Amino acid sequence: MAEAVKQYSRRGYTWLKYHLSPFENVFDQLEAMQKVAPPGFKVQFDVTMGGTDDHTPDLLIRMARFPICGAFEDPKLEKDIDAYKELRNRVRVPILYHHTPLGATFEVVRRAADGYMMGHAKIGTAIRKAGLFGELDLPFMLQNVGGEITRTMTAHMHAAFKTATWHTHCDAETWRDDVVTRRIDPINGLIPVPEKPGLGVSIDREQLERLKKQKLPKQAKWIIKTTYKNGTRMYNIANPDESIFMVRPDRRKLLPFSYDAPLSSEWWDDDGSMKYREMFARITKQGVVLVKPGAKD
Repeated sequence: MAEAVKQYSRRGYTWLKYHLSPFENVFDQLEAMQKVAPPGFKVQFDVTMGGTDDHTPDLLIRMARFPICGAFEDPKLEKDIDAYKELRNRVRVPILYHHTPLGATFEVVRRAADGYMMGHAKIGTAIRKAGLFGELDLPFMLQNVGGEITRTMTAHMHAAFKTATWHTHCDAETWRDDVVTRRIDPINGLIPVPEKPGLGVSIDREQLERLKKQKLPKQAKWIIKTTYKNGTRMYNIANPDESIFMVRPDRRKLLPFSYDAPLSSEWWDDDGSMKYREMFARITKQGVVLVKPGAKD
């Protein structure tokens, strides 16, 4: 996490979004990021609607003490509008509502959040919601994950909407290749809105054809090895086809989890060893493997 803050801040970004995971301690991460963050750099924490046994108001209040803490996205179950309104009154860092149960209508009138996120909304829907947010003077953002074409489209819309003043999340910065002739890193968190015809970006046709033919390798499953400070070890299987498990392991209903547990994790890829195969088989049979401190795996 510290390396991500250093790299993206050097490239001109002023915000970083990531999902909390109970396989890591969020306060260990916060301390590491805070040490290397330049002044003004902020992190948006996506809580993925909970899923742990943490007392959410207490957790968020403690996290908000770090200057790098910029916003909390979806900190509670999406249908609990009253809980969002209560959190907004108790936590000094902005609360962002993404997965609104009523399509950002009644929740907005209730002032359940400090800001709203339109995720992958169709352009017509985004325009209509922008009118509602503008009328109520509520800030919002568009989250459209994609490459430079997607980010440019979103930048045009943000520039046109009265209260689209929150940062936008795209992921274009994570792609090694793209299909445009020019890629743009922001300056102090801002990118220019092109004034050329259309979206204002040009497609590299050769690159487009090359990428269309590219076949990506399939990511195999791997083992998450988690070590608690008391020496207990926990083993889980990470499945790329079930990526939500990394941030919401409660979906498997195995164990209680916390974002503030005294633990750390490492990935154990298939190294071809007998030990790996035996552990993988144990997890497959048991769902999760817990090993006492001092005991052999």
